[in-house]
Amino acid sequence: MKRKYSQEEVEQLMIGRIYCNHEDLNIFVRRKGLYAWTMNLGNKWSWIITVTAAMIIIVIVFMMLELS
Repeated sequence: MKRKYSQEEVEQLMIGRIYCNHEDLNIFVRRKGLYAWTMNLGNKWSWIITVTAAMIIIVIVFMMLELS
């Protein structure tokens, strides 16, 4: 059963800065500390967000290269 995990459960399952839990519904998870957000790589939506952001960056770079 998929569910949202608590902060304590996230901390136990995190390996360094990488968090991958297919059972967790959270896309973004917070670690202890300031500005300590990461993505749940077990959630398909985090991959969609990552690929979309990468495509936008690639399009912007190619547009800037064509202008120069």
